[in-house]
Amino acid sequence: MNVAVPLLRDRRSESTPRRRAISADAAIVLSTAAALAHLITAPDHYTWWPAAGVFFAVLGVLQLAYSGFLVRASREHRIVLVGIWGTVGVILLYIASRTVGLPTTPPVAIHGGRWVAGRAILPDGAKHVGPLDVFTLVCEVLLVVTLLSMLPTRLKVRTANRLMWLGLALWGTSFVFLF
Repeated sequence: MNVAVPLLRDRRSESTPRRRAISADAAIVLSTAAALAHLITAPDHYTWWPAAGVFFAVLGVLQLAYSGFLVRASREHRIVLVGIWGTVGVILLYIASRTVGLPTTPPVAIHGGRWVAGRAILPDGAKHVGPLDVFTLVCEVLLVVTLLSMLPTRLKVRTANRLMWLGLALWGTSFVFLF
């Protein structure tokens, strides 16, 4: 009878699920918040340019799906890396759309007209960057930082170095357009 009790305890400890880290929960919340912001603005962007509205809707759905992946497998390093690089891509696309502009956007008064190389698409600067833009950008930057903290040390260092090199390359290319 003494032997059966430890076996029951072992089976119970094996069947109890491991808890997610707090950083994984934070990443889930941040990805969901960014997704909801994109889904909220998708209809407005669709009326301006249907391709932009579809892009925002797809991006919102993908960010919600990513939150679901984090719920199920937040310890998978590949899933974390996909989130980091995908979010960095979205951030860079946003920055490009607010600075040099995107080459295929149609003319619209709120975005300052057609894209011209070397000229900001927003003629009045940050006037057209609203609170929801800033909220979404902050969520996405915090998501990248949070996901980076979830990686093991060696992979974290490697990924942070690659992000640094990407930033330096983009900073360096900005000088090419200035001169």
